[in-house]
Amino acid sequence: MTRRKWLVLIAGVLALLIGGRMGLRYLDWQASQAQRAAKVAVPRLQSLATAACICAREKGEAGEAGCWQQYKAAIADFDVSGVATACAPISTELDCITTAGGEECIVTSHGNGLCTAEEAAAADRAWTQALNAEGDISTLDEAARARADKRANAALRDVTERIRRGERITAASGPGSCV
Repeated sequence: MTRRKWLVLIAGVLALLIGGRMGLRYLDWQASQAQRAAKVAVPRLQSLATAACICAREKGEAGEAGCWQQYKAAIADFDVSGVATACAPISTELDCITTAGGEECIVTSHGNGLCTAEEAAAADRAWTQALNAEGDISTLDEAARARADKRANAALRDVTERIRRGERITAASGPGSCV
């Protein structure tokens, strides 16, 4: 092979290697841009979901679809899985989306018309404190457990009704059961 052919061959190989490397860097850049965009999108989506939940709580069943319209439009381009926790008294509902960086979840409701983590914590702690007012529930006899259960459910209803009326409730100090 002549010297000229060797130089052409070497130049071709270098062009392929450099071009391939640049292509890989471009694809990596695209993936990191998508990951950054998803990280930026999640706080915005959470804000939309919280606002929609509060709107639906205030407007009731008749206005619910309208309240969620903007949030639903914002998540339309994502692969969404609905998930819920199974914990008493607060069962949180989430929409989890798949992004380039993995899975991110947006809280859509804490159940019982509770829309924020603060509201859920207030209801959860009120329920837990009322449940354990006579002592650790696991140590109580059947009659005391029944009283504790009624008292806890009444405390939960009281807090959620106050929140629905627009009162700002802060969580009591102490442990909760779910939040």
